[in-house]
Amino acid sequence: MDTVRGNGDDAGGSGQRGELFHELFGDTSEDSSVYDEHGGMGSDGDDEEDEDGDSEQTALESLMAEIGRTQPDELMPDELAPGGGAMIERPVPGLAVYRSMLGPRLSRLFFAWLSAKYFRTTPVAGTQGSGGGVPDGPRINQGMHFGALADRRTPLGFLAALAAARGGHLHLHGGQVFDQAIINLYDPGEGIGDHIDLLRFGDGVVGFSFGGSATMRMRELHGAEDIARASRYAHEEEEEEEGEGCLSHVAVGLDAGDVYAMAGDARYRWTHGFPATIGGRSNVQSRRISVTLRRLL
Repeated sequence: MDTVRGNGDDAGGSGQRGELFHELFGDTSEDSSVYDEHGGMGSDGDDEEDEDGDSEQTALESLMAEIGRTQPDELMPDELAPGGGAMIERPVPGLAVYRSMLGPRLSRLFFAWLSAKYFRTTPVAGTQGSGGGVPDGPRINQGMHFGALADRRTPLGFLAALAAARGGHLHLHGGQVFDQAIINLYDPGEGIGDHIDLLRFGDGVVGFSFGGSATMRMRELHGAEDIARASRYAHEEEEEEEGEGCLSHVAVGLDAGDVYAMAGDARYRWTHGFPATIGGRSNVQSRRISVTLRRLL
């Protein structure tokens, strides 16, 4: 099951899904969200349905053709690149960052499909819509998928299979089955505050980066109160200068095709976030889309 969301709007649901949406986004209107039990949409506009549907189908076919030629375990890099540079970095306990795992072509095809499926009517932040005016209603910048990602012949299933192919290297538990994906869009000037993923998701979170580059900021938490607060909401803080008294933090640059996995301390004792600006400059220079895979408890 897929959904799409706009800024600050709740997508309603029932049972566990409804509770999760409530916990994530609070009580707000569900008018801006679109459900499609057969795969999801990026917008509820009917006027361009045929044209946009063709665009999404074309992007899907191109991506699936490439996926059909690729085995997930072929994409797992060795510890060192041929030139001696590190392909796998572990800057924080429990965090593994895999550089260029997906490669340029596969990354571009994923970006094109995600754009067409979830964000086909979303203008770049601060610009006009396709009709020349300011878009009506919320700006769609997030999509969600609920349901087991067990079929590697689907785009999200392929990403899940890639993560599971070397679960030990990715700090995942044996038999990890992902059943929730969140797809986030970031334009220049946009970001998300420091947080840890809700505790109703299990240990082992994997993120895939497509499109523009960005820096992920990780901060070490101290004490149960900090951990409880960080698991409830994303917390924006003023930029801090390096130096004595500064909270322990690590900057992790992510480019298209990079994959990161968090488990253990990185999952529960370090926040992660993408500041909108760093040093007075936009963190994201061009549109970026991320896919994060998780498992509901």
